[in-house]
Amino acid sequence: MLHLVMGLSMIAMILPWGAAVPAAAWIVIFMMSTGWFAVRAVWPPRGRALPVFFATATGTMVWMGASTPGHASAVGHSGMDMAGMSHAPAGCAGWASALLGAYLVLAGFWWVGRGMRVGGLSTATTDAVGCPLDWSALCHGVMSAGMGITLLAMA
Repeated sequence: MLHLVMGLSMIAMILPWGAAVPAAAWIVIFMMSTGWFAVRAVWPPRGRALPVFFATATGTMVWMGASTPGHASAVGHSGMDMAGMSHAPAGCAGWASALLGAYLVLAGFWWVGRGMRVGGLSTATTDAVGCPLDWSALCHGVMSAGMGITLLAMA
């Protein structure tokens, strides 16, 4: 459910009607999810890598909500209006946004590679009906890359 709420929130943030939601609401939603994943990273049932990634990704969404100056629609270089999204301030905040965006884009490549099972496919398969793709990982890759590109566009 948390992934669904986060995904819908990220889509709503870039739509024109997303400006109706105050920035504080986005920040609270993503702070709660960051806390959830941070706790999961401290006491992982299996491994730390996935909860750490999700904690940093949702923490980045908190950063996006808190670092954008104002919550009014801004016209970017491409002429597109993004509700509540304007360019991040210059200086350290801009560099932080660029680094977080690059991290998310690189993580997106990793997720897509994992989802396509690059390097793990065998030419001899015994399961003719089996699907070689991990759709969950592919969706995480698209989400991560989309967040990173959006953050880089704001930087």
